Amino acid sequence: MAKLETWVSLASLGLIVMFVLLLYSFIFFLIGPQSKGPDIVVQPEGVLIQVVSISSAPGIILAGISYGLAKNYGSKNVGTILCVSGIVLLTGIILIQSMIPKIPQIVFVPGLMPLTYIFLAAGIGIFIIGIIVFKREGKRKPHIGAENF
Repeated sequence: MAKLETWVSLASLGLIVMFVLLLYSFIFFLIGPQSKGPDIVVQPEGVLIQVVSISSAPGIILAGISYGLAKNYGSKNVGTILCVSGIVLLTGIILIQSMIPKIPQIVFVPGLMPLTYIFLAAGIGIFIIGIIVFKREGKRKPHIGAENF
């Protein structure tokens, strides 16, 4: 049976994958057909805030929580999942950064490039804590009342 930290790290991975896919589809929408922008009037700032607050912020927070749960004794499963989460976030943001110059100036969001650098740093951090959890070996403390007297 999987432990709590494994499930939390899987939730983090799912939210990070959702963030990358949402941001990719949003940038693709902003580029529009023939790179002329969308056919309808949009407010990209609001959608960007929504995408970040729904998927990436909770995903990064859950990665930190799973690290906090498993940091004392380590876990190969949690470490692997966190490393995969970091790699997914890094590759997704690098792909998105290559698409940003294609966005027409009329719908370009000035905070988009700094935001991608923040998520690059977050991806590197998640990957590093995944390696730490993967390599750490220790004993798990017994639950209260589970000691043998």
